[in-house]
Amino acid sequence: MGLGSYRDGSGISAALFFAHAGADVLVNDIGPATAFTAQIKRLKKYRNVRFLFGKHRKTDFQTADYIIKNPAVPKNHPMLGAARKSGVPIHNDWSIFLSLKDNPVIGVTGTRGKTTVATLLNEFLKEHYATLLCGNMGLSPLAIINTVKRDDVIVAELSSWNLQQLPTIKKSPHIAVVTNLLTDHLNKYKNLNEYYKDKERIFAYQKKDDFLVANRDNAELRKRARTARSRAFLFSKKPFSGNGAHIKNGRIVFRYGKAVMDVCGVKDIRLPGEHNLENALAAVCAAFIAHVSPRHIKKTLKAFTGVPNRLELVREVSGVTYYNDTTATTPDATIAALRALKSKNIILLAGGTDKKLNFKAWSKEIKKWRPRIIFFSGTAMDKMQKELKKYPHILGTVSSMKEAMRLAKQRARKGDIVLLSPGAASFGIFKNEFDRGTQFVKAVKKL
Repeated sequence: MGLGSYRDGSGISAALFFAHAGADVLVNDIGPATAFTAQIKRLKKYRNVRFLFGKHRKTDFQTADYIIKNPAVPKNHPMLGAARKSGVPIHNDWSIFLSLKDNPVIGVTGTRGKTTVATLLNEFLKEHYATLLCGNMGLSPLAIINTVKRDDVIVAELSSWNLQQLPTIKKSPHIAVVTNLLTDHLNKYKNLNEYYKDKERIFAYQKKDDFLVANRDNAELRKRARTARSRAFLFSKKPFSGNGAHIKNGRIVFRYGKAVMDVCGVKDIRLPGEHNLENALAAVCAAFIAHVSPRHIKKTLKAFTGVPNRLELVREVSGVTYYNDTTATTPDATIAALRALKSKNIILLAGGTDKKLNFKAWSKEIKKWRPRIIFFSGTAMDKMQKELKKYPHILGTVSSMKEAMRLAKQRARKGDIVLLSPGAASFGIFKNEFDRGTQFVKAVKKL
């Protein structure tokens, strides 16, 4: 249910996996067949695959042996309700993968920072282990399941939707990392508690010999982490006496019992911003649990410059610096970017599709840094402008990246920063946030 648009995403990877296994597969998506030309081409060679586009049939969901749900499909969809009433198990690619493979899994979730933490953690681990990095960054575990060897360590970025079906198999990762719990996705969830409950599934089924790494500075997460049965390691930007990682006198320190290990100086970290300091602490904590040496952790931290689409420095042109922060799909993410760059010479590309989020704190931060704003048209833009009221530094509204970059180039001066950090979802103008980032990077490289 839900074929999806990513080349190796959840829907297409599940369809290919079950087709290859010889199952009778029905690919069902409410979108038109014309939207899935590339995916259909890959599946057509299998005679055991049928397609149904543009509608759902209730009987298909009542008579199937399994429903494999794409992350974008709401869990309260009426067709899934019909399947549950008929006793049909609902899975996703992760519940299938984890039910078939017993490899060590280190899962990373959180509202913000999960891609950076998972990528950095993979860098820490790969000198000591054979690792495979996959998950919410566009690579389904079912796309690589046939290449997984017995001793491979799976480093997984897991969204709330990736975690949604873990109750079906009652299994959580061996090491679970939660970066934070912030406001997001209220267009898909009834309330924040429902969203946070899905996040909790990353440690809900852990056993006593498993590990949980959690952000001590996030009050909501600290409260929920107390319910975990596993061994908890916390991380904080302030010193504390328990097991985990913290900062003391400008140094990152890891503590386990009476053992205290100095890792490196905060100045050694090349990632900008306080939020990335938290990300580094989370990854350091998990790396120590996995027995990575302090020397290697320090060496990797000093070399790591981040991942694409997350406050990514694209290039400098004629004295103007361009940053791609397209995965800033919440107000909190844009606030973090502005605080990291600490500049009052920013042209901000903002707006898009609203996720029923509140922009009051965002507007307060905007008024502090006073960026000149180019808005992408959409429901989020309407809410942002309402909060800003008579903000004097709006350069205009656009409906494409081409228009945005043309306007930014016209108005940018030497010493300025052009920052794509929308604070909203991308749907409408772009396919997804990665398409938005790709278009921005391509446009910058053409300057």
